[in-house]
Amino acid sequence: MSGNLWMFSDKLDDEDIEILKHEFITYYQGADYYGLGLKMFTRLAREAGAVYKIGKKVLIRRTIFDAYLRKLYRIDQEEAARKAAGKDAYMKQGTLVLDTDSGRMDIRFSLNEYYGGLHCGTRMEALVDGDWIPTRIEMGEDWFLVGIDTKAIAGLTVRIKEK
Repeated sequence: MSGNLWMFSDKLDDEDIEILKHEFITYYQGADYYGLGLKMFTRLAREAGAVYKIGKKVLIRRTIFDAYLRKLYRIDQEEAARKAAGKDAYMKQGTLVLDTDSGRMDIRFSLNEYYGGLHCGTRMEALVDGDWIPTRIEMGEDWFLVGIDTKAIAGLTVRIKEK
């Protein structure tokens, strides 16, 4: 076996070895291998940025998808550890959106649940490359998060203490 695969050979079965031979897999192969429904696998693959279209053929880059799953797992483990320790138990997670009526940024928690408008200096944490970065929102020429280097903040995953 090549690479470091030999170190885990006692934990792999024939199906694992077959999938590891392929850099790209189809939606059906991925859903079957990972034990997910087709819709869930498709959504996660798109979120991971692992989808490649070649004409009518759609392929998923397995290495990118695996890295994304590991990142999600690490985030879940960190949150579970924080809750077990009693820290940040009342932090609520959502997505930054622009309220076009007021011109203010807001946090969308669910389909009809919003934070209620953010003001300059509001503290929160932003999810950047799998890490929660403490920040605050400010207004210059446009809304920005202090210490977060991005052109647009709409769509970023954030968490904030509940009101």
